[in-house]
Amino acid sequence: MTPKPGALVTVLYRRTPDLIFNTGYYLSTHIPLLTGKWTTYGLLNTIFCEATSESEFSYQLIMEWGNLEEYEIAMKDKEVLEILMGDVRNFTNGTPSFVIGKVLG
Repeated sequence: MTPKPGALVTVLYRRTPDLIFNTGYYLSTHIPLLTGKWTTYGLLNTIFCEATSESEFSYQLIMEWGNLEEYEIAMKDKEVLEILMGDVRNFTNGTPSFVIGKVLG
């Protein structure tokens, strides 16, 4: 049984007329890179979605974490953060927005 997450981190990519987003690269390269680096910190699962055309966002990634503290510790690993954020340019010209939350129920 998979443990329930204690925190969710959502990464959103705003819908713009000039947005380029390579979903193939994101799924085959970026997500495995991300999970490979952050699973040891407490990342439990990732869910990648294409938003409906009515949304102001085009894509969203939901990361499930054991708890908020695990995510905060992962973010302090500057070397890993630099690798992950440096890879963003390989799949999009968009800027990711982050929503970080503690699961209440």
